[in-house]
Amino acid sequence: MNQIVDKLLEFVFLLMLVQMIVFVIFLRTSKISVSGTAPINPILFKLAKVAMFACWIAVYVQSSGFYRLSLWSNQFVCVSIAAFLFLFGFIIQCIAYFNLGKNLKFGIPDINEQEISTLRTTGIYRFSRNPMYTGFFLMTIAAGLYVLNPLIWGLAVFSIIVHYHIVLREESFLKKTFGDEWLEYAKRVRRY
Repeated sequence: MNQIVDKLLEFVFLLMLVQMIVFVIFLRTSKISVSGTAPINPILFKLAKVAMFACWIAVYVQSSGFYRLSLWSNQFVCVSIAAFLFLFGFIIQCIAYFNLGKNLKFGIPDINEQEISTLRTTGIYRFSRNPMYTGFFLMTIAAGLYVLNPLIWGLAVFSIIVHYHIVLREESFLKKTFGDEWLEYAKRVRRY
């Protein structure tokens, strides 16, 4: 039964790569930059992204059978929960990407882009102020459950903690930029 779940995780990871490539191609052909200003120390910002992606790559490495990274035996229940969280997180972040569209930025928009930024409060953003991060966190937690390895757990915890601080800084920027509109939205909708 674990083999079916392994293949599901392998498929979702590959689907995620395709989704990222298609999204990057769309943004480049539309001449849209996703690079913003890091809201925290730029080195920490980039390290957190790398650590999170390393966790997801570990899922692929193990699910594809290239190498077993788990130091302990994975029980079907743990593997199943991990697969559900990984798939659910992937779906959430895909919807968040789609809802953000041209407003997607990794970091805070540059000064010249801030004037054209709009606050997203519809679609999946009616349920979470940060659905993209929610999806990322679920996928990263899933990686820790699936790849029972202290190194992956360390990378997961590090990336989630740093991304939490990124979220706080980005929300501070949104509060400053959108004022009362942001405050009203923040009262109605949870952070995650």
